[in-house]
Amino acid sequence: MTDAALALLRRGDRWFVQRRALDNPVLPGLWEFPGGKCGPGEAPEQALARELQEEIGLRPEALQAWPVLEGEVRLHPFLVAGEGAPRTALAWAWCTVAELRRLPAPPRNGALIEALAALGPELRGDPAHLIG
Repeated sequence: MTDAALALLRRGDRWFVQRRALDNPVLPGLWEFPGGKCGPGEAPEQALARELQEEIGLRPEALQAWPVLEGEVRLHPFLVAGEGAPRTALAWAWCTVAELRRLPAPPRNGALIEALAALGPELRGDPAHLIG
């Protein structure tokens, strides 16, 4: 089983997503939350910290694990608090939940987007308050 960790990173009522390269053999051109595969013996939290640093130059300050999504690849989503602006060569955007729903995305992201929508009024203020 392959494990992958992904970041639910927000600013206000917007969530950070990036578009996979069009020439990527896996899910080309789809919009997704940043993250990546766990290496051998690497915990999802460690993999996410590494991937965020490599992919978008962000060092997470706090992580809150969300329910794992089982499938061909086991997804470990985390609500992430961190300072700084993500940097990536890929196309990227800060999107509201309504905007996320309209983007072409991997099928399993739908459940995550709906979970973000369910946060509702808790989205106000500093993201760190959502992380225990």
